[in-house]
Amino acid sequence: MNLMVSPERRVVSRPIEDNRRKNAAAMEIFPIGTILMASDRADGPVYHIHEGCIVHSRLTANGFAQVVDVYGPGRIFVHPSKPSLAEVRIECRYEVLSLRKHARMIHEALVENLDRSHRHVALLCGKTAVQRIATILMDLALQLGADPISRGTLSLPLTRTEIGDWLGLRGETVSRVFSLLIRQRAISLDSPLPPLRQELANAFLHRRWCRPVHWQGDGDLGM
Repeated sequence: MNLMVSPERRVVSRPIEDNRRKNAAAMEIFPIGTILMASDRADGPVYHIHEGCIVHSRLTANGFAQVVDVYGPGRIFVHPSKPSLAEVRIECRYEVLSLRKHARMIHEALVENLDRSHRHVALLCGKTAVQRIATILMDLALQLGADPISRGTLSLPLTRTEIGDWLGLRGETVSRVFSLLIRQRAISLDSPLPPLRQELANAFLHRRWCRPVHWQGDGDLGM
């Protein structure tokens, strides 16, 4: 069951046992599957993610959610405003930042997000399908703590359809690129990709999954 969270949010307190951190901000939790609903206001809470993963999507005119970005540990995420929403794909531990106390940190995060947007536009304009997917896999690996150089493991928080929408590719193209990377021994999957129709059904029902992708360490990602 998914939780629907308003900008006021559902707070789950977690005690910090280390007395040396008793003055630190208390960590809060968004369980996996939590939906962060869009606010009418643009000044919603600002979350500093310590663990987990949030997928930020923008709603199109026909109600379709298109992935805008994926936020991992260390990144700062502003509660979505219309026409956007966000979903927790990996249980998220976070703290809510104060706009006054953490103004510098928030400003730096906004600059970083703008730079990511520019780099994503360049990725869509000047790269092949293999390069686009390889770049995104590297980015997610670095964000989620997997080592893309050695034989690391990444729990992929996106479906094939979402990867395609994020990168301007068809789902079938994403499947072909994954198959190519597997043949080149650049990656391996714990389980095969599901049929596209079933994947769309799962996405519609909000029954997401995280698919382990293993970095083989001896293949060429085509960067």
